[in-house]
Amino acid sequence: MKHHALYLAGALALVSLGTVAFAQDPAPAAKPHGGHAMRLDTNRDGAIDRTEAAAMPRLAERFEQLDRNGDGRLDAGERPRHRMGRHGGGRHGGGRHGGLASLDTDNDGRISRSEAAAATGGRQKLAAEFAAIDANKDGYLVRGELRAYHERMRPRREAERAQRFDAKFAEADLNRDGKLSRIEVGEKMPRLADRFSWMDDDRDGFLSREELRTKDRRR
Repeated sequence: MKHHALYLAGALALVSLGTVAFAQDPAPAAKPHGGHAMRLDTNRDGAIDRTEAAAMPRLAERFEQLDRNGDGRLDAGERPRHRMGRHGGGRHGGGRHGGLASLDTDNDGRISRSEAAAATGGRQKLAAEFAAIDANKDGYLVRGELRAYHERMRPRREAERAQRFDAKFAEADLNRDGKLSRIEVGEKMPRLADRFSWMDDDRDGFLSREELRTKDRRR
């Protein structure tokens, strides 16, 4: 009986020590939220501007298409919904320069004219712009040339974006008073209707060009 009591006391002590150790064991650290899109947002304003998008040429190529309100930045509602790979390759994979890497079918680290000609979808324009991108005229495109080309084209794309913005604004400004009412936004820019009050910085019941261009992206 005495030995049994000692054994039981020892077992209870071990259980007690295990419980204390488990209680004191720190919980695993939570993994940080946010994916590749948030890493692109270097100034942490909640949106990706054209300069930040340049780090992912595939995103830069689609910038105007994704920028539905034409304000020069992509918020959470405008960014692509598909899962991006570790280096931003998305469904096509292929490293930091996105889906274009999948055109490199012989895996020699560059894109030939024939490989560019085989492009489909939104990448078809690569063949038409091949000569302009191929800076050293060796008949191949490498990542550095693609990045340099995007940088060279930025002013023109900015001007084109501004023209599209002006055209959209003019189309929505039905009474031509230089500002947009709730009715005009609801009719011509329905995607922005639910954010009208948030964007109306001076609370005058209208949206100016400046308010549309520089609206705060925080939700």
